Parts: sequence; structure tokens; C-alpha cells
Amino acid sequence: MKPILNRWASLWIALAATALIVAAGCGKEPRKPGSALDTPEHHALRGNDMIDQGNWEDAKREFDLALSLDPEHSQALSGKAVVVAHASTAPGLSPDQREERFERARDLHHEGLNNSQSDADTRVAHVAAIRVHSTARMPADDWLEESRDHYEEALDTEGGQADPHPHFYMARAERNAFNLPEASLLYQRVLSIDRGKTREADLELSIVQKVIRAQPGSRYGKIVAFLESVNRADMAALFIGELQLSRLYTRGNQEIDTSFQPPEPGDFEAERVVAAPEATDIDEHPLRVDIQEVLRLEVVGLEPDPAHRFNPDKSVSRAEFALMVEDILVKVTGETGVRTKFIGSPSPFPDVRNDLPYFNAVQTVITRSLMEPKDKVRGLFGPLEPVSGAEALLVIRLLKDELRSYLRS
Repeated sequence: MKPILNRWASLWIALAATALIVAAGCGKEPRKPGSALDTPEHHALRGNDMIDQGNWEDAKREFDLALSLDPEHSQALSGKAVVVAHASTAPGLSPDQREERFERARDLHHEGLNNSQSDADTRVAHVAAIRVHSTARMPADDWLEESRDHYEEALDTEGGQADPHPHFYMARAERNAFNLPEASLLYQRVLSIDRGKTREADLELSIVQKVIRAQPGSRYGKIVAFLESVNRADMAALFIGELQLSRLYTRGNQEIDTSFQPPEPGDFEAERVVAAPEATDIDEHPLRVDIQEVLRLEVVGLEPDPAHRFNPDKSVSRAEFALMVEDILVKVTGETGVRTKFIGSPSPFPDVRNDLPYFNAVQTVITRSLMEPKDKVRGLFGPLEPVSGAEALLVIRLLKDELRSYLRS
């Protein structure tokens, strides 16, 4: 976690230092270009490329280079607004710090709008405003309405309807607000224009469609829906909240008999029966209750390690997730033969050998259509790839349907 915080700190220090330099340099002549491509337009373009690559520090540098040549360059100001809005989401910030960075980002996109020299500049500034509001989720009560207003303004510019960018970033804003049908329509609009952002829109639309199919019912399910990877604590919360695992075990073949049963001689192991597996790293975790519940239910793949650590922040791989799903199937249905059904069978996946401990689980979830190969073209399961939030939710939804026939009313 520390390197991530250091990167965020470095980005914000650089932004603050730039602000001081700009303030100190008010009234000074812009610097002279050092080469033919040392232009505001080139640096603004490269800054946007860096944002697309997730390289926020280099993006900031490119926009600053553009502004050092022309402090009123509209598209550089708009691009820098997006960078500062991203900085407002850094972990560990106080509410006041987040608001301060948001206000700075909003000032920048206003400057970009005020200094626009063309419809294209105006449209870029409005798109930046959509990104600023939907990234920072500010103002808290009406960030979505603000985004929608800027979206309409962007469309009103010459060529706005045919530019994929307003539709794409408004789709993300609607997605972030969990307005998934609206987001789907906007992503489809990007694809129909087919003049940029098509690959990203196609990917994000497929994720939105997975989440729509999954129909997450819990608040936490909606929070993790668009995560690129789900960690062990997230998975515990999804199993308890979305799958309602405790209730499944009670209604299925894992029904708990609460009446007194005298122990057979030699069978009384109080510590093993009464105590959940010990985990020493969850006491202060916000999802501690969910984690303790999956530990009590002894879900395979979500046990503590030999050092009694649960490792709540560790990402769950697809192979680990297959083991968890198989274990839940067996415990609810009572069909213990599921665990060995495919042992000795040839593997259909070149990246999953049939002697690996998760081979049977992978075959179980594939043959029951609970999970899909990660790469259908190459026939790869992707066992070590992380499970995304959308995939986890969809699998849980399908697992619920699979188990309905086994549950007693």
C-alpha cells in the first residue's frame, strides 16, 4: 500500500508545486519553444494520451509544458482539470483535501471553457467537466446532474453529436451512478459513431451487460461491480451479502441442528468445533464480520494461511474462485463426488494441467456454465488472472440459480 500512497503524494506535490510556479510567474513571458513539436497543441495531445494510459504524472507534465508555452491554452487547462480531479480520489485524503482538489479541478475546466477559441475547445472543456464531476463525485448531491448538463452543452457544439467522447464519458458517469440501461445506450452510441473509443466502449459495455445480468441486490454488490479485481475481503462480503451463504447452508444439506447432541467418546474436539479458524489480521478491517462468517462456514479457498493471516487485501484468482464455487456446490447439494468427478480426465485448457489441485474445480464450473474461459479465441481459462467484480457477481447469480432445485422451501 505504501508505494501507492507515495505515488499519490508525489503527484499531488507536483501539482501543488506547479500551482505555485504558475502563481509566481504571473505576468512573465511564456517560454520559447525548444523544437518544432514543442507546441501547446502537441503537449496537450500527449497529455491526453498519458491519461488514457493511466500515466498521471507524465500527463500532468505534458499539460504543464503546454501551459508554459501558452498559459491560456484551453485544451491544456481542460486536460489538467482531469488530472487534478483524479488526484482528488487518492486514498487517505481528508474530506477537506478532496474538496480542495475538486475545487481546483473545477476552476481549471472553467478556465478551459472561458479560453476556448473554437467549438472543439468548448466541447473538450465540457467533456472535461463531465470527467471532473463523475471522478470526484462532487458536489455530492448533484454531480450527476452537473455531468448531464455539460453533456448536453457538449452535444450542442458543432460536431458534438458525431464526437464519441461526450457519449463515452457520460456513459461512464451513468455507470458510476449505477444507471446501467442509460450507460448501455450511451456506449452503443459510441460504437455506432465508430470514430474513436470503440475498443474501450465495447469492453465497458460488456462489463455493464454482465452486471445487468447479475442483478446485484446488496449495496456492497453495487460497490464492487466495476472493480477490475476482487480481493478476499470483498469476496467474503459478496458470499455473505449477495449469495446469502449462511442461509444457503441452513436450507441446503448443511442445515444446522441446534438441539443438544451428546458427543461420542473420543469425538469431542471443543476447540475445532466451537472456534472459527483464527485470523490475526482482520480485527480492524471494516468487513471483519463478513470475513468471520466465511471462516465459520469454512469456505475452501478463503481459509487463513499457516501464519493465521486471512490476507484480506489479496486479489482472488480465477482458479481460487473456482475452488470456492465448487466447495459451495458440494456443501449445499451434498454431492461429494463433484470434487473428484474430473480427476484423470484430459484438460481442455493448455493453461490448466490435469494434475493441478484446482483442475477438477475448473472443470466443474466450466461444465456447469458457471464460469467462462478468459480467452475463448485461444482456449485459455486464465487461472491466475484476477476475478473482476462483474464476473464475481455474475457467477454468484448463476450459482444461485444452480442451487435453487436443491434448496428446501
